[in-house]
Amino acid sequence: MELDKFEYEMLDAVLEAFGQNKSLTREQVLDIFDHDEDYAASMIGFLESNGLVTVVGNKLPLVINKEPRAVVFLANGGFVNGNEELVETEEQATETDLLKERDLKPREKKSDYEHTFEEHDKRIKSLELRIKRFEYLKYLLWATLLATLVLAVYTVKLLSHHHHY
Repeated sequence: MELDKFEYEMLDAVLEAFGQNKSLTREQVLDIFDHDEDYAASMIGFLESNGLVTVVGNKLPLVINKEPRAVVFLANGGFVNGNEELVETEEQATETDLLKERDLKPREKKSDYEHTFEEHDKRIKSLELRIKRFEYLKYLLWATLLATLVLAVYTVKLLSHHHHY
């Protein structure tokens, strides 16, 4: 994949967006790419193919995790200041970083992903509960409004009927 300077800047922006965090959400990535999902997906795919991130999800992942190599790569100039040296950067990665990367067992990664999904599931369930409460409140307000309207009509009829006598 042949990229221009702007695209290399965008790739560096993604890596810099991690800051001290180990992952970015889908929304954070979409914000970087002005919500152009296809473009974002291709750029994240490029980062993944170069071993700088791992992804959790489909076309544009739900979560993007920073690999230890990404820190070294960015410190060495990222794509903008060293894109031709991507292969050399791989070789320059410290032995400790490579060992850490190899020591991550699939079960541990899965556990991290499961933990992330559990957090998202809890948040979804919490939001669904809030939605149900708001729906209940909406029906309660409509019932109160209807009861008030019926009571007002009844009161007006009663008062108008009372004045005829």
